[in-house]
Amino acid sequence: MRLRARLVSGAVLAAGLLAAQPATAAHAAVAFHADSGDQCLRGVTEGTLDWVDGPVVRPTVKVDGSLTDDAPFSACAPDGMYSQATFSAYKGGTLVDSEAVKADDGKVAIAFALSDPAGVTAIDRVVVQVCRYSSTPVGISYCGQAAEYKAP
Repeated sequence: MRLRARLVSGAVLAAGLLAAQPATAAHAAVAFHADSGDQCLRGVTEGTLDWVDGPVVRPTVKVDGSLTDDAPFSACAPDGMYSQATFSAYKGGTLVDSEAVKADDGKVAIAFALSDPAGVTAIDRVVVQVCRYSSTPVGISYCGQAAEYKAP
């Protein structure tokens, strides 16, 4: 009789655990845009930053979008430079993670995640900046204004 009661209570417990909703992560996407700051907008990045944070999920910011260098239909002449977009993730004043993407005379898809290497620290803001660099060893470089995006 006791064995049967234990089996029944074990089955009820297992059913309860299976029916329980799993801990879900909070998602919040924010549109981003940054450019090289020149008159021709030679370097432009845009897309979404998706904050994923939860009790079970590693805190990350998923970055999806594109970086374009020298749009194909531009009134400006080619300049022999390439664009680089840098995505810097912060918690307060501390840099948590950073990624850079390069495009040269074309459009490049962006898809990566920013997160603390230890998987613990949440990200409260992301700074996006597009810079342009010379393709030759000697040349100029310049950057557009950095755009800051805070976690929703």
